[in-house]
Amino acid sequence: MITRGHFIGEIVDALSDIKGQVSTRGKLGLTDLNRYLEDFFKVILNHLCTLSLENLNAERSNFPGLDLADKAKGWAFQVTAERTSKKVNETLEKITDEQIKDFQKIKVLVIGVKQGSYSLDPDHCARTGFTEADIWDVDDLCKRCMDLEADVLQTLYNHIRSEVVRVRIELELPDTEGNFPTSVLRYIEEVPRPRMSDLAVYRKFVADEGLGEFAIEADNDFRKLASALVKLPRITREFLAVMIERRERERRRRFGGSDQMEINADRLARISSYPDTEGELRLLETYAFIYFDEPTERQESGYWRIGFPEVSDHFEDMFIDYVEKKGIPLTRPLVSLDFSDF
Repeated sequence: MITRGHFIGEIVDALSDIKGQVSTRGKLGLTDLNRYLEDFFKVILNHLCTLSLENLNAERSNFPGLDLADKAKGWAFQVTAERTSKKVNETLEKITDEQIKDFQKIKVLVIGVKQGSYSLDPDHCARTGFTEADIWDVDDLCKRCMDLEADVLQTLYNHIRSEVVRVRIELELPDTEGNFPTSVLRYIEEVPRPRMSDLAVYRKFVADEGLGEFAIEADNDFRKLASALVKLPRITREFLAVMIERRERERRRRFGGSDQMEINADRLARISSYPDTEGELRLLETYAFIYFDEPTERQESGYWRIGFPEVSDHFEDMFIDYVEKKGIPLTRPLVSLDFSDF
């Protein structure tokens, strides 16, 4: 059972990490916070203070003096990474008479660690009703977690857990070349580059089989096959290789079937526990590597017919015959796109 202490510990750790990142940025003179971070802390403050804060920058960028506000309850916050007296005084100076009328409780939330003491402008403080106690930091938020009801604490924990990775990414610093530690490119599969041979070995094999006339289109066939395979994700190419390796070895001629490679659809469904088998089949069908042959009789299975798009007649048969007789793993040409053995 997840305990109250676990929730508080995870919340404190996450907010402390954010505080550390903001502190590092501040030492480099980077004190800007984007709207995403404002919204992240908006939800936290709503749970901690039972508020319904809205982002004032949603409709107007850089709303004067304030970032978050709950007009019904008269609360408003400036959210900042700057912790200086100068920043607080500048914030108070920007607050309008109308805002003072609307918001009786004005706070400055420092995303980091506030100073030990502040030199606040007495005129600004008197005008806004602001005191040094109205300056909060991340440590103050963590302390307030201790008094939350269990259900609110868990809701706050769920919010922070779901958003903290994005917040950390938003606060990352680039290296000297402008690259960030986390990049979407790290999660995007690279476009594969086929490795081709001069196909001399393959042509000799075909000629020795007495099918030399089919070697004329070899260059074109391999180019088209490689081009088609490049469009598929790696895992989909692996799935294709498995379908070919586990294909039916006995032809269905007695049922009027063709000599195309095929695999029983029901059998495939049972041998594959891959969680997105249907997705792989959709991709292979979309890119014309397979198509579904509906059953013609009741109680008969459908079959997936397998082929290579746009290649010449008999190329699939010669290709498969070649790799099997040469002992070449299908994954080498179909998945790694390495045709150097040909």
